[in-house]
Amino acid sequence: MARDTNSSLLKWSSSNFGMVLVFAGAILLIISELVGWTRYNSVLLTSLFLIIIGIFLHVRRIKQSGKY
Repeated sequence: MARDTNSSLLKWSSSNFGMVLVFAGAILLIISELVGWTRYNSVLLTSLFLIIIGIFLHVRRIKQSGKY
């Protein structure tokens, strides 16, 4: 049973990895605003990088699946 759960979780995460990166970048931006890290470029550029790569991966997955 655990093997099926791990298999389905891996399948879900690989198909939605782009959206996970976009959400991670957005959450990092929100946290950096709340904590006050907005003056550090490394945090802002990391979140920007996560969002751009996530959008690219998501669009690529949609185009490959034929739903685009």
